[in-house]
Amino acid sequence: MPQLVSFADIAGYWLGIFLTFCILSFLYKDNPFYKFAEHLFIGVSIGFIIIEQYFSTLHPFLVEKLADKVWLALVPLVLCLMMFTKAVSKRLSWLSRYPLAFFVALYAGFAIKTVQADLGEQMKLSMQDLDAEKVNINTAPEAQLSQLPGLTPPVAKQIVERRAQVPFEKVDDIGQLDLTPGQRDLLADGRGSLIGLDAKAAARDGEKDLFRIFSQVLLLLGLLSSLVYFYFSIEQKGAVGKVSRFGVWILMIGFGASFGYTVQGRLSLAIGRAMDVLGKDKDPLLADRIHGPLVAIVSIAVIVLGIVLWELRLRRAGKPPVP
Repeated sequence: MPQLVSFADIAGYWLGIFLTFCILSFLYKDNPFYKFAEHLFIGVSIGFIIIEQYFSTLHPFLVEKLADKVWLALVPLVLCLMMFTKAVSKRLSWLSRYPLAFFVALYAGFAIKTVQADLGEQMKLSMQDLDAEKVNINTAPEAQLSQLPGLTPPVAKQIVERRAQVPFEKVDDIGQLDLTPGQRDLLADGRGSLIGLDAKAAARDGEKDLFRIFSQVLLLLGLLSSLVYFYFSIEQKGAVGKVSRFGVWILMIGFGASFGYTVQGRLSLAIGRAMDVLGKDKDPLLADRIHGPLVAIVSIAVIVLGIVLWELRLRRAGKPPVP
């Protein structure tokens, strides 16, 4: 409840807004406000990691094990202590190689397992049947219907009950069911002639899912052409060169999509911080108590004034300006 928020919580919101603009001050240049926020973030993060690691790892797997006289827990403790011999003594630094080799081998095994899982999933997707039919809403199981875009398990159950009496003549007949406003909104969002419900569902057997067929063909061609690009045993000229060139385009599209996803995530974080500063993601009563826009203006004024005084101090001291 907003009225139960203490002054310490309000001050925490103010500090978060101030630190946000301290980080953004780096857009001008490196300055003491940015360094303060950076060091504070690193210090708090390290403190959090130490506490989290103690209560999630050391305490349950070492302290409690030793308390229960499970002496096998001493093995990882000894390996951990051997890691520090390199920092304590040069004469005993060779002992740190054994736990390091153990951990590298362990995580290499985990990495290989992950690669095998990803590679197996990629091979599974590339070996799917290129021919795909739409899901027949008059014959498909209820579980399969609930996986279609815009359909939920309750709607799928109504479809099964309705088709037992009167078969569906077209997908539009789903809208005639007794649906809640929320279910109708999901159904409307799930429609679409390319990849939505209209593309994946039909009222009779034999209709093709053209978009899925196109996707499977494109996936197969893209995979094979990308592999050809990395096949260096033959000179990539003529037909092989053209296929390899197509593989390069596929790779660039994939890398571009990954980079775009990363940028989108960063923009989402920036939008989240802006909404937090403006109080758009909080209860109106709580937002009125925080006065986010006013705190933002005061924070900007303090940072600008501080940077100006810092620049003047550097000039008086004869120090070169920080780039």
